[in-house]
Amino acid sequence: METCDIIIIGAGISGMSLGYRCARAGMKTVILEREDRPGGAFHSHTHDGSGEGFWLELGAHTCYNSYGNLLSMIEGCGIQDQLQPRAKVPFKMIREDRLKSIPSCINFSELLLSVPRLFRLRKEGQSVASYYGPIVGRKNFKTLFSHLFNSVLSQETGDFPADMLFKKRSRRKDVLKSFTFRRGLQSLAGAATSQKGLEVRFGEGVSVLRKEGRDFRVLLREGREVRSPSVALAVPASTAASLLDETLPDLAGELHCIKTVRIESLGVVVEKKDLSLPPFAGAVAAEDSFYSIVSRDTVPHHRYRGFTFHFKPGRLDREGKVRRACELLGLTENQLVDVVEKENLLPALRVGHKEWVRRIDEKLRETSLYLTGNYFSGVAIEDCVSRSFSEFDRLKQDRS
Repeated sequence: METCDIIIIGAGISGMSLGYRCARAGMKTVILEREDRPGGAFHSHTHDGSGEGFWLELGAHTCYNSYGNLLSMIEGCGIQDQLQPRAKVPFKMIREDRLKSIPSCINFSELLLSVPRLFRLRKEGQSVASYYGPIVGRKNFKTLFSHLFNSVLSQETGDFPADMLFKKRSRRKDVLKSFTFRRGLQSLAGAATSQKGLEVRFGEGVSVLRKEGRDFRVLLREGREVRSPSVALAVPASTAASLLDETLPDLAGELHCIKTVRIESLGVVVEKKDLSLPPFAGAVAAEDSFYSIVSRDTVPHHRYRGFTFHFKPGRLDREGKVRRACELLGLTENQLVDVVEKENLLPALRVGHKEWVRRIDEKLRETSLYLTGNYFSGVAIEDCVSRSFSEFDRLKQDRS
């Protein structure tokens, strides 16, 4: 029977960062991933029709020099020389199918009257709507800022905890303020999962997770089995809950409380010569079938431009999404040289979530089970990596 020091289920941002730390600590580490690629929301699609290596992101888009734990992993993998700066192009607002500047959509009289409240309000215990609404003004929040926040998380954010949306982090002045990689963010996924002592098995779906004595038994859908004294779940909360229903029902019950939202992303690649729109970083939709468009114009290419539309779930089928993308870009479907779809899941967190995390960590303390993901301290890349690093510290302490 096959054994290892730790089994990690899920090779997304959270799983790969935990696996990276475990492998570097000398642990025999196995990551089981049901998809055929690592990275999860790190998904850089490459259009290879011309052999020019043009890529666009279908999930996460940008990293920042305030992501200290992520930067330590980048440097540990030795790929800091692959950092790619982002061009300074503006963000836009979509109104009546036209791109407009964001300042032109602000009621500055209301903003000036409201902003002083910033110094009196506390984020703790507030939702995005209850905290930012009074600061920018109720009308500004309804017509503009609520849509800006929704575009950040690709979901309705009115009830999202305000203190988990934007966080103050120390910045590395020796690193680009915002960056990607020359071949997209998935470059990091490949580097992190190539560490010595780390084995990633793709197409490995898990059917059952059981605890027998001191070991966990992980039964794969193909009928094979892997055992380990430690297991980490780096999958959506709903998936983790289903795996734990039999073994740790109390913990599973808590995980079932986390609601998730589905984001349906559509990426399109077009010839640069066919598009008259000026370069832009992204565009926020006010009232539409999608939350935002994210552009590849931040990393200009001599021949192509690319755009990822983050659609609201269940609104349009593929044909409808393609048609809507063409309407906004002013193109025909025949002018799209590549079209690709991707679905991602994000947690829909609510005020009081920190108390939920406290209860989860309390239940985990006496187990050799480790949980990581984007549903603990926030959905930013750094939040995922930080949770994985803190779970690694607990694992290391448990093993000592």
